[in-house]
Amino acid sequence: MDEQRKPAAETKPVRKRKKRRRNRRLRAILATAVTLLLIVAAVLVFVNRDRLSGENLRHTFGRDAEEESDSLQSEPYGYEVGTGQVFAVAGNGFAVASSSALEYLDRDGRTVYKQVVSYNEPAVFGSEAGVLFCDLGADRAIRLNAAGEKLELSPAGELITAAMNGEGWVTLVTSAAGYKGLVEVFDPGGELRYQWWSGSGYVLRAVVGPDNRTLAVLTAETGGGKLHIFRLDSETEQAAYSFGEELPFDLAFHSDDSLCVISEASLCFLRTDGTLIAQRDYSGYYLLDYELGEHFVAVYISAYRSGGGGYLESFSPAGELLAVQEQESDPLSLCINGRQLLVLNSGGWMLCHPDLSVQRQQNALTTAKKALLRQDGSILLLYSYFAERIR
Repeated sequence: MDEQRKPAAETKPVRKRKKRRRNRRLRAILATAVTLLLIVAAVLVFVNRDRLSGENLRHTFGRDAEEESDSLQSEPYGYEVGTGQVFAVAGNGFAVASSSALEYLDRDGRTVYKQVVSYNEPAVFGSEAGVLFCDLGADRAIRLNAAGEKLELSPAGELITAAMNGEGWVTLVTSAAGYKGLVEVFDPGGELRYQWWSGSGYVLRAVVGPDNRTLAVLTAETGGGKLHIFRLDSETEQAAYSFGEELPFDLAFHSDDSLCVISEASLCFLRTDGTLIAQRDYSGYYLLDYELGEHFVAVYISAYRSGGGGYLESFSPAGELLAVQEQESDPLSLCINGRQLLVLNSGGWMLCHPDLSVQRQQNALTTAKKALLRQDGSILLLYSYFAERIR
């Protein structure tokens, strides 16, 4: 394990993890039950990651009444409102999904695609290649390219999660009778190019790398999490890495041969041959939000579940600590695009470099639910009914 101490000026109090002595027989009896509970928790964390922060929890339970802010000089973009509303950047446009509608808007706020739906668990994934809409728990997935052209995919079972890389390669994780999960990979034209049935672990996340040839899969095995690496031209597993008792729930590629995996207690930076580059531990703190970018990673951790402030940390793809910045209040959202990080809180927003130095910011009370940073550098403040563009 590559464990680096933070400089005194950037450090925070860290609680050392105590070694736990457990009866092996008891562990064997409880392993299956604990694994299933952790799987549910991991999936919920990933699916509801936009609601992780304390401020968002207060929005969810109605403590903060939403208002339309007129304090910003910007342009409104309208869209339908619905329960379970989620957002994603899609190139220089953005997408909105809810229980009642799917919408894709271009950089100027014009509606490129709109469809009325009845989704139980809407999810949206965006990239430079377009947008992917899914109804988790059902077998419905719609992919749009950057021009808004529609392609319906046919999952083999009920969707657990999904992903789309920058070239438009889609991974769908579904249920499969007799197995603990099925991973399907579709090329940009919608052709099924790869399938992997998991017999030993429940599939939590699967992503195709930027080379369009490497597949990384996270599973929950008896006793902890595991990373599996495949090549799309071979049925043989190329590499694997076990996380012990940790249960990671999300991952992102930094390059063709390196990636980052996150759990509630740590960040792991690995190569696709299964070699650990570095591990950063933040056990003893609550992980309230995170963003896994191509060029750097940002996490927000706190000693409190909500409302107490905490620490914003950034890391390089090699696992090096770039910066630590103390926050007085919990961010409402984090968004990485390229080499920039956008941080939204109830008192405004700031645009940062990877070392968390502020590039520009605006201090103004806002009731936005989330903020997105687009490729052209423009910022979108998202409300239930409309978005405001900040140039």
